[in-house]
Amino acid sequence: MTFDDGILKIYTTINTAENGAKPLLKLQLKESYYFGFDVMGINRYFTALQAKSQLEHVVNIPGWGDIRTTDIAELEDGSQYRIVMIQPQMDEAGLRITKLSLERISNSYDYYIETPANPGNTGGNNES
Repeated sequence: MTFDDGILKIYTTINTAENGAKPLLKLQLKESYYFGFDVMGINRYFTALQAKSQLEHVVNIPGWGDIRTTDIAELEDGSQYRIVMIQPQMDEAGLRITKLSLERISNSYDYYIETPANPGNTGGNNES
């Protein structure tokens, strides 16, 4: 299996609003992975539709990282996706991979950037 379709960034969402204010979610970088697109089977597609989810991509990444369905995935073109399903498995060579089912989100998140007002951010960036 190859992971030569690009780099997939995984972000966690953090609330950057002041205490007591309406939540303001921004993205903080967790990890980056090389990835490969996978075939989205007809069963996967229609099962997602029944669950009112519009899957757009299925991608494979190496390893079994700390990825959650509350995280946001971003492709190199800057498009952001909700992670609908995470499937850790072994590939045909016996290597650990993770298959992610991705659904495009309509409103993109902004990025959390460290400033003197919000120190301690170690993973946020402003790259797409």
